[in-house]
Amino acid sequence: MRSRLLVILPGPLWEIPTTLRKRMERLSERFDGRIVTSLAKPGRYPIGRFELTALRYRRGAFWKPWMHLKYVLYGIRLGLAARWGGERWDLVVAYDPLRSGLIGLLVARLAGARFAPEVNGVYDSYANYLEGGSALVLACKRWLYPRLVGFTLARSDGIKTLFPSQLRRFQRRIRTPVVEHFFDFVDLEPFSDRGEEKVVLFVGFPFRLKGVDLLIEAFKRVAPRHPGWKLKILGWYPDMRDMEEAMGGHPAIFHQPPVLPSEMPAHMGACGIFVLPSRTEAMGRVLLEAMMCSKPRIGSDLEGIPTVIADGVDGLLFRAGDVDDLAARLDRLMGDPVLRKSLGMAGRIRAAAEFTPDRYFRRLFDFYGRVLRQVPAPSPDIRPAVSAQGVLDAA
Repeated sequence: MRSRLLVILPGPLWEIPTTLRKRMERLSERFDGRIVTSLAKPGRYPIGRFELTALRYRRGAFWKPWMHLKYVLYGIRLGLAARWGGERWDLVVAYDPLRSGLIGLLVARLAGARFAPEVNGVYDSYANYLEGGSALVLACKRWLYPRLVGFTLARSDGIKTLFPSQLRRFQRRIRTPVVEHFFDFVDLEPFSDRGEEKVVLFVGFPFRLKGVDLLIEAFKRVAPRHPGWKLKILGWYPDMRDMEEAMGGHPAIFHQPPVLPSEMPAHMGACGIFVLPSRTEAMGRVLLEAMMCSKPRIGSDLEGIPTVIADGVDGLLFRAGDVDDLAARLDRLMGDPVLRKSLGMAGRIRAAAEFTPDRYFRRLFDFYGRVLRQVPAPSPDIRPAVSAQGVLDAA
């Protein structure tokens, strides 16, 4: 009998992206099940042997508490239906150990299923609490969120992280022997090199957590030495005041409104340099997309970023939070087309060898199987598929 899998994503999704469809179709090789998320247009959509159930998403602070409540109520409904024999769940997977994790834990307990959250953030980082509310709200979040994460992880049957030290603060509370560290699935097929414009590209949100202020200041310092280069900041910023103040009307810095996932390959494929200057980052999916586009990358030397950037081999790392060091790395790349090409080529070779769907799903199926059987993970395999020297030689 095939195991049944319930996946809970926080949403909202603005479309049913190819990445999600491909992931569900590959999961259908081993599992049946359902994925629950939110969309502007609610409904049910078949994907392989899964059904996507989309709750209606409404934008705005007024609707946010209602969305939380709707998720909880729907989770209770799923759990009770399973308990009464209406639908069987063997494993419940949540995107994070906070909202979706707490709901997933509730469903799993009601349904008598195993529970395995993914950990896609670094919840003990100060950078999570730099913006997004008043000082009092941020202080409450800083106190509450790590405790909720610890509560969820302590009751998990398996945990997937992105890098080995990600759960350092919570290690004493974790009881499950099934803890795995490996990259997230990113659909890299649409991404390719589309030439080089003199554009330094950043993609993401929020402003301070992602270090956009650091990037703007660093670019301002080096721009006079590199005429023709521009800085493009792509992302959803509902409050542009911090961004506009940091940009200061600089003629070579501009904001690109958010685009659909299907439009991202065009922006990534045409840039000259990609930068992710985050103050906290568990991996950075955009770094893999830039790799596949043969783009030289600059990233902070913290947390999960060094697992996808080998400094001096397929990208450059700078000291996290250090504007001077970031400016030096930008200056070096903007002025050296040969280095840009060699780093970009090495990144693409590594992406094609290491961050593949087959490698990801092999690890994921093995992880899910151990959660269901409660078999401890072997010694962590955190070595890349291709060594740094091998990538350099191939490039």
